[in-house]
Amino acid sequence: MTRNNSCQHVIDITGNILFETITLNGKPTAFLRLFGFVNPTAGACQVNGVRFIAYGPLAELIHAHVQRGSRLFIISHVQQRESNERTFTEFVIEECQFIRNINWEAGSAKRNELVARGELHPFAYRDLHTEQAGA
Repeated sequence: MTRNNSCQHVIDITGNILFETITLNGKPTAFLRLFGFVNPTAGACQVNGVRFIAYGPLAELIHAHVQRGSRLFIISHVQQRESNERTFTEFVIEECQFIRNINWEAGSAKRNELVARGELHPFAYRDLHTEQAGA
């Protein structure tokens, strides 16, 4: 992540969640697109429909955890992309923390699957929610 293009957001997922497999650099890759609502700060208006995307194992992990109404803390970078003569401004998710309205069971199962496939380090995105409840 570059320091001059780093964004942090607390978002509530408001719209449809798109999860699919795309071809990226000749390889099938998981892709996630979701839209979020960003709460206003003093003197600023709220923003609806902010576009967030993720790729690969992170996309799979986020998709398993979230649903409409989930709240996330996201670290991302902004990019602009052109498609069919339209310009999209979107935030590419680099890190995600799950805050509220989260499907912990599905997320934990997906995390275990990604670890078993060797695509996620065993200590990455540990399910602290479950660990604290069992303690």
